[in-house]
Amino acid sequence: MIFHLLVLVSLVQFSQAENCPDCVNSGKVWCIETAQCGATSCNTSINRPLNCPTNPQYGYDDEFMRSEIMVLATAAQNENPQLCFDNQLPTMKLYQIRTVNCSTKYSDVTCVGYTAFDTKRKVISISFKGAHGQDQIEEMMEDGMKYGLLPYYTVTNGKIMKILQDYFMLLWNEGMQQDLRHLKYKYPSYELWVNGHSLGASLAWAASAWIANIGLYKPDDMKVVVMGAPRIGDYNFADWHTKTFPYNFHILHRSDPVAHQETYIPVTNSTLFYPKTEVWYNNYMRQGDPFQICQEADGHYCSGTLKPNATQYIDHLYYFNIDLPGWGHAGCPMNISAFAQP
Repeated sequence: MIFHLLVLVSLVQFSQAENCPDCVNSGKVWCIETAQCGATSCNTSINRPLNCPTNPQYGYDDEFMRSEIMVLATAAQNENPQLCFDNQLPTMKLYQIRTVNCSTKYSDVTCVGYTAFDTKRKVISISFKGAHGQDQIEEMMEDGMKYGLLPYYTVTNGKIMKILQDYFMLLWNEGMQQDLRHLKYKYPSYELWVNGHSLGASLAWAASAWIANIGLYKPDDMKVVVMGAPRIGDYNFADWHTKTFPYNFHILHRSDPVAHQETYIPVTNSTLFYPKTEVWYNNYMRQGDPFQICQEADGHYCSGTLKPNATQYIDHLYYFNIDLPGWGHAGCPMNISAFAQP
């Protein structure tokens, strides 16, 4: 009898080691090439459960991203996002744009977000603008290192950067909450799209988390798509965000330097992680260019295979082979080729 129990325990332990999450949770390393646990020789190894390879629940649609999501994220660059809609998405209608001063040092540094709706697509969109110049970038870095990460959510024990949560809550309390609640009341069955580029991407991640946290929308009724986002949260936040939002993509262009910023915040002893949502274009992102849906979250995978000194800032500005700030400021004109990367 004892012999049979020992055999059974051994079989259970063996079966548990036959998949990546169980292997890593047991304290061992999973090898990608051999699909084995505890391999002594391995080129690509996994030591965090979040990095265990999985496929996204929804398929990635390049055409949808470049023809719709890119327009929504870029429209935030214009004082009147409706100009971009009129040129590119005529059935999308601006509801409200909100602008707040979000700097403790500079009176001209603002955070911007808007809400819009489309009765044809049956969708509500909430979008955020990128950083307002170098002053804001420097202040974000300084405040990030000064205050670090803090917990804000009841749905997860994860933490995010205080400066980014503060930015989002300023916009939320300035009127975005009322705007979104009004649209949801008017169009209760519509899907919610949350998006942004650069700082706007960080705010979109914070917004999606907060909206789920307060129960305003179910994550299954949301599409979260960001471009060129820096890391904003710790491992628990990244893990929760990955598991919570079924439709969840982070698009990164080639050697975008935001993917290679510092990941350790000493003041709160925090290490930053990405959710497992990366789609990497290691090219110009022209129509038809290939992309890689990264099955890992963070480490030496996909965009993480590039050395930090190989990054170039132009790859942060150009997505889908378009100068996003320039195109947005111009009202997203039909002649997109005029804004292509040289």
